[in-house]
Amino acid sequence: MDTNKEKINASKAALEYIKDGMVVGLGSGTTVHEFIKLLAEKVKEGLHVICVPTSYNSRMSAIQNGLLVTDTDAVDTIDIAVDGADKANGIALLKGGGGALTREKIIDYNAKEFVVIIDESKICKGVLEGKVNMEVLSFAAPLVMKELKDYNPKLRVGTGKLGPVVSDNGNFILECDMRIENPKEMEKYLKSIPGVIENGIFTKFSTIIVGTEEGYYRLV
Repeated sequence: MDTNKEKINASKAALEYIKDGMVVGLGSGTTVHEFIKLLAEKVKEGLHVICVPTSYNSRMSAIQNGLLVTDTDAVDTIDIAVDGADKANGIALLKGGGGALTREKIIDYNAKEFVVIIDESKICKGVLEGKVNMEVLSFAAPLVMKELKDYNPKLRVGTGKLGPVVSDNGNFILECDMRIENPKEMEKYLKSIPGVIENGIFTKFSTIIVGTEEGYYRLV
């Protein structure tokens, strides 16, 4: 299985949604990185877009590829957001493996259209199950972990630094093991816990494009 080819094919399919003059929300992750490179090629051919990145990583990638980037306060609307997922089952997504889940949800949920691009390895058949990532205030982390003690909560720690990972917003990332029967209810519950800024359960999207070695298909 050539997952890189799958990511490229999913990105090519998402590129068909981009029209001249759009404000494009750029998600984060390896699949979106392929989309950014393809979008940059279209811009070199004459396409005009403004991009709103969801992380420092996607911002740097966009700039390196020659895309025009801006922030949320400089645009009236976000026409479309293109983002990846760690897992997807057609009902919901699990995101936040890269730690950018808060900014991703802000951009993705505020876009007029949210297109998800994944490779086939990200499909979760049946009930969504895996790591649920949450961005939490460092001050509140111990209390949030007590609230979620049944889900084996752990603070994410870095490999390039000692101690907890700090998000682009200056907060901690908490990981929990969950089997999610009702994604919308769980998303709402986690958001209601004091100290939790955002969680990585995404239940609002327009379509999910799955890249294959030969092409792509839509999961929804």
